[in-house]
Amino acid sequence: MEPRGRARLLWLIALALFSAPSLRACSVPVFRYALEKWPPDRYAATIFHRGPLSPGHAALVRSFAVDHARANVTLQSVDLAGSASPEQLAHGLAVGTNALPWLVVDYPAGARLPGHVHSGPFTASALPTVVTSPARAELARRLLRGDSVVWLLLESSDRARDNAAAKLVETRLAYLTSVLKLPALDPQDIASGLVTVPAGGLKLAFTLMRVARGDPAEATLVSNLLGSEADLAGSTEPMLFPVFGRGRALYALVGAGINPETIDEAATFLIGRCSCQVKELNPGVDLLLTADWDSVAQTARRTVTRPATAAPDTVTIRAAAETSPPSPVRPASPGNGLLFGGGLIAALLAAALWWRKS
Repeated sequence: MEPRGRARLLWLIALALFSAPSLRACSVPVFRYALEKWPPDRYAATIFHRGPLSPGHAALVRSFAVDHARANVTLQSVDLAGSASPEQLAHGLAVGTNALPWLVVDYPAGARLPGHVHSGPFTASALPTVVTSPARAELARRLLRGDSVVWLLLESSDRARDNAAAKLVETRLAYLTSVLKLPALDPQDIASGLVTVPAGGLKLAFTLMRVARGDPAEATLVSNLLGSEADLAGSTEPMLFPVFGRGRALYALVGAGINPETIDEAATFLIGRCSCQVKELNPGVDLLLTADWDSVAQTARRTVTRPATAAPDTVTIRAAAETSPPSPVRPASPGNGLLFGGGLIAALLAAALWWRKS
């Protein structure tokens, strides 16, 4: 994990612990509140062209709006020879493309991340692969079924290191599943609509997904992950991303940073009470994917029949050509949780503004 990311998370926790409380805390765990209440940030997809789009390209744009309406992306076309704004012209020039039409996908504006998630010729196959892939479809499926956290392991080119990292994560997640406890849902939070599951309806479930970095089908996902923090693109080590809510990656654990302490820290935070319900004041970057998040309520009713805890399972996403005792942790407290009021809100808003400016 980038040091700044971990420092921000610890700062948020410290603020919540030491601020004077005045409001009742939310009893819903972070991962579930995010799934219920945090719409994913929208990516910006731009088709740069000069002159009208051909009938074939125009048809692709129309069909995309219908076929991929559930993707968290906004698609626009910019005619560099027409009525493009100065900002759009500057963006097109910055891309520096000679072959038009050209498709560029940028991170959500609120993420303030440089670089592109995707940049390449606008073809019939380009748009669908930008918003969906086997790994992202499986990721969304597991989050929608109610998994607490999907731990996405982005593999390196060293199979031995990847296997060692996966074994460590599997062992730790199995242990955490046996000792961590979800907070009890407050009936008032259920009645007020903060969560759609009834009392006792939540389950603690961790999933490990392994994604090959060189899989062509996952090129956009890999680019998305490597660009989510400033210092990830140059690293060739295995990376672990805790993903929760509606596809929000908390931060990256890299190489030696994949260890019991950091896994415990992320897991305890994500299953703990959501002390700050403002999405922008919580760490993480929403990934670009396609999912029917409006079905969360229907999924919640089916979740009640599932076990309160589920043993961790692992799925490996790999291109066809590639197919082939832990230290103790203090369990999450089921007590009254963290209370935060006006003073905490003001402090967190000030912190958010500072991050944006810095």
